[in-house]
Amino acid sequence: MPVMVRLNGTTAVSVKGRASAVAATSSPPTMRISNVSEQGLVHLSAQREVQVEFIMMATKVMFMARILEREQNSLAISLPTSLISIERRKNARFTSTDELTAYLDFSKWRPSGDDQTTQPIYPHQIALASYLPVADLSFDGLCAVSRFPSSSILLKRGIIDDGAKLILPLQEPLSLSVEIRWIKRIKESVKVGDENEIRQLRSYRFGIEFVTPSDQVRLRIRQFIQQLSQAGAI
Repeated sequence: MPVMVRLNGTTAVSVKGRASAVAATSSPPTMRISNVSEQGLVHLSAQREVQVEFIMMATKVMFMARILEREQNSLAISLPTSLISIERRKNARFTSTDELTAYLDFSKWRPSGDDQTTQPIYPHQIALASYLPVADLSFDGLCAVSRFPSSSILLKRGIIDDGAKLILPLQEPLSLSVEIRWIKRIKESVKVGDENEIRQLRSYRFGIEFVTPSDQVRLRIRQFIQQLSQAGAI
């Protein structure tokens, strides 16, 4: 089972590994964390007490433990006598990153090159014109975002699209049914240029709920969320 190991009291840098074995009858009882990178071992080399978090689907389990032994690519830690946190996080949202970007493709919306309110469309990339970047997602849905108003004109709250596709990194597109639950128009001020000119940028966010996703869709989303939860870990 995947785990994240952090220095006591900090969350800035985490080390990823995999809980591979438990020796409950040893003295003291221990847990083996394997698949730890060399960089991760160096990061934890001067630390004796660490925070361990299990990466599971809808539950967060976290505890403090002592590092008892360091070996090549693995750690032996003490089993906890109590847990710091056991909490459900069914609706926890995981933010996409530049390295792990997903897209949602609606079948009921196709931008037109004649529409001045849509994004630029190039002849050799017409198939990508309707891809909306995914800002974040959970096991139940996602938030797609666009900076062009044409999408919000046709995509309304309550619309169900049975032919939508979710595009995850380095995977075949997933066909699924989605419902638009909410739409938000957001205006933000940003500084541009050497003179720090202030410009107003508008974005359109779509709250999407998965409608009866298949087991395959659930599995692929679960795998992608695990990747996101470990993003930035060493």
